[in-house]
Amino acid sequence: MINTLIGDLTQTSLARIRDAAPASADDVRRAPPLAGFSEGIRREADELKKFLFDNLYRHYRVLRMTTKARRIVRELFAAFLDDPRLLPPDYRRAAFNDQARAIADYIAGMTDRYAIREHRRLFDMS
Repeated sequence: MINTLIGDLTQTSLARIRDAAPASADDVRRAPPLAGFSEGIRREADELKKFLFDNLYRHYRVLRMTTKARRIVRELFAAFLDDPRLLPPDYRRAAFNDQARAIADYIAGMTDRYAIREHRRLFDMS
């Protein structure tokens, strides 16, 4: 599928460039879009995109997990911002220069499993 999309994009774009025959950067700016899929592939890609949004990206189970993940990240960030002593020593030192950036870097480096575990350590009362 990827090869088909790449092949179509390449062939269609080359044909459009050949037909437009731009001689300058201004010609390219004034031309209609030169890079793109053929009409048939574009329609199929739009159908696939709609299917994926309806059945995967916006599926209620995916949305639930996304909501949980967002909450975990926000709460971790707030906890570390409120008390930087909760950060590992290396990130605590980095927080002297730019606290928000150090916290964001720390959270960005976490796996899902590690973020969940850290969240439990900080917020689970049991």
